[in-house]
Amino acid sequence: MLRTAASRANGAAGLLGVARLRLPGSLTAMDEGTLRVRLWDGFGRLQLLLGGHAGMGRTLERDGLVASIVPSAAGSPTLNAAVALEPDEAARHVDELEELYTRAAVRRWGIWIDGHATGAAQRLARRGMVMTTASPGMGAAIDELPCDGAATAPTDLATVGRVNDLAYGNYDARLERTLSPLPNGVLKAYRADLADGSPAAVALALHHERDAGISFVATVPKARRQGLATNVMQQALKDARDNGCTTTTLQATDVGEHLYAALGYRRLTVMQLWERRP
Repeated sequence: MLRTAASRANGAAGLLGVARLRLPGSLTAMDEGTLRVRLWDGFGRLQLLLGGHAGMGRTLERDGLVASIVPSAAGSPTLNAAVALEPDEAARHVDELEELYTRAAVRRWGIWIDGHATGAAQRLARRGMVMTTASPGMGAAIDELPCDGAATAPTDLATVGRVNDLAYGNYDARLERTLSPLPNGVLKAYRADLADGSPAAVALALHHERDAGISFVATVPKARRQGLATNVMQQALKDARDNGCTTTTLQATDVGEHLYAALGYRRLTVMQLWERRP
């Protein structure tokens, strides 16, 4: 199923369609397998949100795999990527993905797979793809984490994008432009401010299948090492718990992993991006 931004489903209910995984019903024993399923399910949902609402964006949904095609960001394998919810599906769709991205004049694209799936990785390598990114995938039961930090305020998606651009030195406002078109209410946005009222730290949360997927956590350079990102995270987790979420998952950077581990998250896997480059 190939969807354009104009034909996408409204709200969160239909975003993963046929590709959404069935989750284990009991969370009494929070095993890593349950958390990994929720990690990838939420990651795929976020990919469809970002790609499906970007300018000229389209999304692809297959059994065990979802993807976004964004010609306006032809050099971004973040927006132009597939998420293999079932790793064995990755190599099976390489030809179809290559055709779609080539037709859209996308220069860089990739496929995310779970680092435990060594067979899938070998098949992608044989297809000429190269692993370019390996990020920690982390998670925890929310009841295991502290949620009593200083209160922070809700904010809008454009502010989250703007703070991320400042944090990562993006002078073209790429993340603000990516987040601004997303529909209100699907992603919950949080901020902590400096004394002058300007936003200093931000985070997003996507509530899905009783999991809170955290993303776009960032702090402006002049406000780092003040605990503001921790405060934002704890507010996001408190809201998630109050809204019935039982777990939380996220994709970390190597630097950010220390922050999340201090909060009680544990590493579940390595999320690998395999790229096809010109």
